[in-house]
Amino acid sequence: MPHRILAIAALLLLTFASVAHAGSAAITGNAGATLEKEGKNVFLKATSHTFQLAQYVEKGQTKTVLVEGELFQRLQVTDDLGAKGDETGRVKLTIREIEPGPQFGAIAATRELAGDEIKLNSGVTVITNGCCAENSAETELSLSSLKTLYVRSGAVPLTTYTVLGKPARGRLIAVYLTMTPEDEAVLGKDPHAVAMITVDGEDEVRQRMLVSLKSDKAREDAMEWSFELGWKAASGKLENHTVIDPAKPTKPVFTWKIGDTQSIELPLVNDRLDTAAAKLPTGVTLQTLPP
Repeated sequence: MPHRILAIAALLLLTFASVAHAGSAAITGNAGATLEKEGKNVFLKATSHTFQLAQYVEKGQTKTVLVEGELFQRLQVTDDLGAKGDETGRVKLTIREIEPGPQFGAIAATRELAGDEIKLNSGVTVITNGCCAENSAETELSLSSLKTLYVRSGAVPLTTYTVLGKPARGRLIAVYLTMTPEDEAVLGKDPHAVAMITVDGEDEVRQRMLVSLKSDKAREDAMEWSFELGWKAASGKLENHTVIDPAKPTKPVFTWKIGDTQSIELPLVNDRLDTAAAKLPTGVTLQTLPP
């Protein structure tokens, strides 16, 4: 059925076609919104455009880049916006290095993926909103290449550790837990796969571990798992960060308390989580995946 445009003019930010050339000092981009009718339903189709500065270190050299983001959304206009269905948008990202001149360099990386929001942290974070009982998903991308470093559930905190040395090395552990809109992309089609544990450091994926649960309704059951995780301390509490001093060997254990009496425990040995020495609750298994 052909769409009939009802109105144009909502949140118009820019009206230029996207233009950018290597060696240029100016970039423009599309932004705007239209209201369209499909059958008895009305939808807002919106395009927004953002430009943000970011920096990263590569081989000891600091690079300043422009992160260009385009967000495409299709949202149903209803009397109760809170009761809407899954309306995940699309994100297109482009990285350009800023060169002397000043001028924008050639495109260093570009990528398009599902998403509803773009944020800059140590990398580029693309947030995908969940529907109904789903959690949101946060995909962390490398600033240099836009490759995926990890995906985590929005409500699950990051766990970090530092290995002392010259230079010191920073690591983080991200946990993804079903259900979010990214379940199939992260966990695959096996209904028993319920979580992913990823270790990231120095702009690269170091480890990935798929967590599975033996249950008739594994993903529904795993939705009840706790988000309490961290490093096991002598006090019994879990801490978000720990420091590893090679001169003073310790035995830190990454612990995820999935329930009141159940925990996934992974010792940290030689800067890696030791899956062979893992302590797992009944019915839970770990599978090591390639980084």
